Amino acid sequence: KRMAPNSEASASSMAVAASELPPPPPDRKLPQHGVNGVFYGGEWLDIEDCANKFNAEDNEASHKKNRSCKQNCSTCPRSKSCIDRSKQNDGMEYDVVIVGAGCIGSCIARELSKYDLSVLLVEAADDVSQGATKGNSGIVHAGYDDKPGTNRAKYCWKGNQMFSQLDKELRFGYQKNGSLVLAFDDKQKGILQDLVKRGETNGVQNLQILDQKQLRELEPAVNPDAIAALLSPDAGNVIPYEYAIALAENAVDNGVELRIRREVTSVTKIESGDTNASNFEITLRHWEPKHYIDSQKTNQPTPLLHILVVTAVFSLLLIAVTFASNEEDKNVIIKFSATFILLFVGMFSYSKFNKPSSKNKSIVQILQKNSSEPQGRSGGGYKIDVNDMMTGGSGSWNATNGQTVDIECVKTRYIVNCAGGASDKIANMIGDDSFVIKPRLGDYILLNRNQVRACVCMIQE
Repeated sequence: KRMAPNSEASASSMAVAASELPPPPPDRKLPQHGVNGVFYGGEWLDIEDCANKFNAEDNEASHKKNRSCKQNCSTCPRSKSCIDRSKQNDGMEYDVVIVGAGCIGSCIARELSKYDLSVLLVEAADDVSQGATKGNSGIVHAGYDDKPGTNRAKYCWKGNQMFSQLDKELRFGYQKNGSLVLAFDDKQKGILQDLVKRGETNGVQNLQILDQKQLRELEPAVNPDAIAALLSPDAGNVIPYEYAIALAENAVDNGVELRIRREVTSVTKIESGDTNASNFEITLRHWEPKHYIDSQKTNQPTPLLHILVVTAVFSLLLIAVTFASNEEDKNVIIKFSATFILLFVGMFSYSKFNKPSSKNKSIVQILQKNSSEPQGRSGGGYKIDVNDMMTGGSGSWNATNGQTVDIECVKTRYIVNCAGGASDKIANMIGDDSFVIKPRLGDYILLNRNQVRACVCMIQE
């Protein structure tokens, strides 16, 4: 419970809480990606050295020169990449359709872009990386704790060793900062030895057990009660959404078609007997936020505008006839002309000054409005549930009042299921009910590294 900020009790409790906090960690001026430099290939690169390595100006210039859209954003369609990659250029048939544009789906799309294939990457959310990827901790594990004989044990170390080169190609800020497993008594020190043996079985290299002195030298801010630690210098971390975005962008640059705001609603098997024919037909529900649909409606010619044009033309014709008529007919025609002109002026004024106000609202304003208005719950705004978080959270179908704008059907020889939290639903559509996803909704606190003490305060409160 929180007390009033100005009460004496509040000040007293804050003072007690502050006195119980551990001392702030020493300021070692650790490098931070994007601040006076970057992490490139796992290692730190000062800003002075970025020009010839991280920026890669020659490659960027070549890419801009050869890109198919020539950077003319007005030619790009909404909610999809600009080039149709289907076999017949009709948006209908592909060799491979990948469902889900998180880090796994985007990585597979990038790899398939190296081959002569027609590949479509579809995502139900409003952008790539908006499902399970955005809630990932971003740790690149070394593989010492995976059970030997499993696929995780087989591929974890191999994948770890690929990240440095991958970051040099895509520049998503991979930081090889290592990991520590702490031991606080002799029994836990024995567990460290078991982890070393397991890691060696899995092919993990460079593992080392540190004593208390070595641990303090490596990490001065470590818990003072720790007596030993397992060091894995090859472990690292990435920003998961930057990683996924880099993969998806590169896949699209290399020939993959991307469509976002496309929810798979059904998958039908096609029985043909032709080994080169498509095996599946996929139905996609294309949705857009209501505010976007409304804005497009205000930009379209309305019946009122049509009436204005007709009235204006007819008024001009009456005026012309007036000058060509005799004196007896002029008075009648003038009255008709005046009536039509007044009608035109009235309708023009109405259309000019009675435009919908939502046209000028930004998406941020609309989301703020949706989150602040109670939705059947006393004192609360729009409640984001687990299903919403799997498709973008505040940018999901529900949160933006999404509306279906089209139903698309595509055919493909192969489907790659990378739908994350919804992968069981996609599998069920083709008759696979062997697993069920049970997603969990939690919280991440994103802070700058110089705000560690603030994080400790929030946790203790």
